[in-house]
Amino acid sequence: MSREPAPLRRRALVLVLALACMLTCALGVSPAPPAAASVRPDDRLGGEPLSASPALEASAPDVDCAAGILVTGDGEELWARAADEKRAMASITKIMTAVVVLESVKDLDETVEIAPEAAAVGESEAGFVAGQRLGVRTLLEAMLVHSANDAASALAIHVAGSERAFVERMNAKAAELDATSTHFANVHGLDAPDHYATARDLATIARYALSLPEFRRIVAMPAVRVPAAWGPTRYENSNKLIGSYPGATGVKTGWTNDAGYCLVTSAERDGVGLVGVVLGTRSESDRFVQARALLDWGFAHYRVRRLVSEGTTVAAVPVEDYLDLAVHAVVSTDATAPVFDVRGALEATVSVAESVRAPVRRGDRVGTVTVVQGDRIVAQVPVVAAQDVAAPAWHERVVVWAMRVWRRLFGGPLMARRQVVAPAVR
Repeated sequence: MSREPAPLRRRALVLVLALACMLTCALGVSPAPPAAASVRPDDRLGGEPLSASPALEASAPDVDCAAGILVTGDGEELWARAADEKRAMASITKIMTAVVVLESVKDLDETVEIAPEAAAVGESEAGFVAGQRLGVRTLLEAMLVHSANDAASALAIHVAGSERAFVERMNAKAAELDATSTHFANVHGLDAPDHYATARDLATIARYALSLPEFRRIVAMPAVRVPAAWGPTRYENSNKLIGSYPGATGVKTGWTNDAGYCLVTSAERDGVGLVGVVLGTRSESDRFVQARALLDWGFAHYRVRRLVSEGTTVAAVPVEDYLDLAVHAVVSTDATAPVFDVRGALEATVSVAESVRAPVRRGDRVGTVTVVQGDRIVAQVPVVAAQDVAAPAWHERVVVWAMRVWRRLFGGPLMARRQVVAPAVR
């Protein structure tokens, strides 16, 4: 049998692939996106692109997702990939839905009657039926833990009268939080035109939501029991890091054809809080694998460190009223701060007075220790006198005056020598 000419085989392969794409589109299924590189040159560490330094690239986390970000609890960016790219956000939407509900309803035991349109929303749901009556708190738990679309729609209609009116509040809140690259078209996250967010905005919204005690309580629940139409049903938290990742505190999963598999996660360890976003991972389980890797990297490189210790002697400051007396100057208190080691080594500098006048009291401030990392100030700590120094008596002043006259004529120091020793930073 003769072999088919190569050009003809290539044309046949292209035709088969084209037909496959047409079939998946007709079925409403988007082809899987190409695998994202684990480390990309345009990834950013501490706001700097990896291309800026080989050292940055060597320190970068091995994370396989289309877009994402890792920030500290106070919003400092540690890692980012395509963080300002607008993308579908799937059920991560419900973080903002919960925020608006919590800020609109005073009594979370308030009763909600499930509207027919809420019961019919479809996709991920808890099985509520039209006319069923439940408390706001119960619906919030079903929405955030089980990702129930029917709960999200029921809450929106109850709070604002319609889903459209509620969505307007969501967009207003996004603008208030300066999440300017986010726009909501619904309350549950099903794919829709004009429904998008960026990884950076999602981290901002999540950080805000986690500041609300009830939200924080709910997203940390390992499971929830929901009074579905067919009876009480227990649902495990869709965020599989809860209960399995040390320190995990939240927050929300998501999946649609347009968004892919997504996760916003948070965790706390040893005084450090992190919020991570991974968007467009390979599979449902892979989003947790990638989030774990990102959080592990964050906790490894961003840690609270003791920079300088209380009582460390850093200077000897001359006392003007004496010839050869200097007061010891020490660090006033322990200084600890979270440090992102990727930014480079820490250095301490000491600034103290040229001299002081007696009387000096123990604890009087005489200077400052400043710890820097590059051009960033990490901490500043007062330097204080370590002992009391009384003012000289009149006859001592006469002696000091006479000795200074002598030394001006024949040479010699007029005061003790000022000394400064920068402390080693741990």
